[in-house]
Amino acid sequence: MSHPLSKPEKPSSQEIKPFSPNEGPFQLSRENQTPIHFEAAVAGGLPIIKALQESLIGNQIQSIAGIINGTSNYILERMTEAGLDYPTALKEAKELGYAEADETLDVNGWDAAHKAIILGSLAHGFLINHQDVYVRGIEKITPLDIQFASNLGYSVKLLSLVRLSPNGSIEIRTQPSFLSKTHILSSVNGVFNAVAVKGDYLGDSLFYGQGAGQGPTASSVVSDIIEACRNTNPDRGFLPHSAKGTLVPIEETETSYYVRFSVTDQPGVIADVASILAKHQIGISGTHSPVDPDNPDADFLEMVFLLHKCSFGTLKKALTEVEALECLTNRPTVFRIENL
Repeated sequence: MSHPLSKPEKPSSQEIKPFSPNEGPFQLSRENQTPIHFEAAVAGGLPIIKALQESLIGNQIQSIAGIINGTSNYILERMTEAGLDYPTALKEAKELGYAEADETLDVNGWDAAHKAIILGSLAHGFLINHQDVYVRGIEKITPLDIQFASNLGYSVKLLSLVRLSPNGSIEIRTQPSFLSKTHILSSVNGVFNAVAVKGDYLGDSLFYGQGAGQGPTASSVVSDIIEACRNTNPDRGFLPHSAKGTLVPIEETETSYYVRFSVTDQPGVIADVASILAKHQIGISGTHSPVDPDNPDADFLEMVFLLHKCSFGTLKKALTEVEALECLTNRPTVFRIENL
């Protein structure tokens, strides 16, 4: 995955402009007094948009956690189950027609992020600017980290998260994350999508199914056509009920973390890293430094730290100091460990 200290990638030239109720199709809808429907815009055949607009309207949405890009999910499954590296898994996905000729938006996280922005805007009633959303893709994930994750009881998923914070701000991000193998989203494989929604009254609900393809997409489009024929209310679409909401700065978001360091094998390495983490009051729940049986006397090794919950900003500051250590041979690899 991309390094946490680098700036998030911005959408490519293929970027889908954030939707607005005052321009584009929504403006045309108002001018012509006709409804607008866009169920197929998120998760293919899953009726998640209609659920947020209708069935769950009486709930304050506490969180939305989704696997909403089938291409990335297929690639990660093949890397996990077959031990493929990223380029090989991507090539296979293209050959099977699961990946576009230009796979950029699928694998860099922005296809899923666009969908999360739509869900977040619908759930919380204000337009979310894509420039304020933290996004990471799967291009830099290695079989090594997937194997570490599996050994520790986790799966690696490209997860989109929209979460209401206690102060009313919204946390929204898309990135590869560690999920416990016991969590239901860990069992979502292949090109399937799933969206877990938690409401204050309803509690937890799950929408699962095919997120792309001719059949699922046609199902949503036909459903919209029938709904449009039944209902001529021009206000069908996105209606902001809040003038403006606020997003939680990514530096203030908190999770536990998996951090892998590539280091030279010398005395005091663990102590050096641990002292920096302690300086920033970051707790360590475990360490792991496996020996390569084929090369037990190697001069370099991979060292994994499992860290207690802390803010992302605090972690970044600590890692900046760790990177200055002479023992490091590469920049640290970081995954969030999500507790959904």
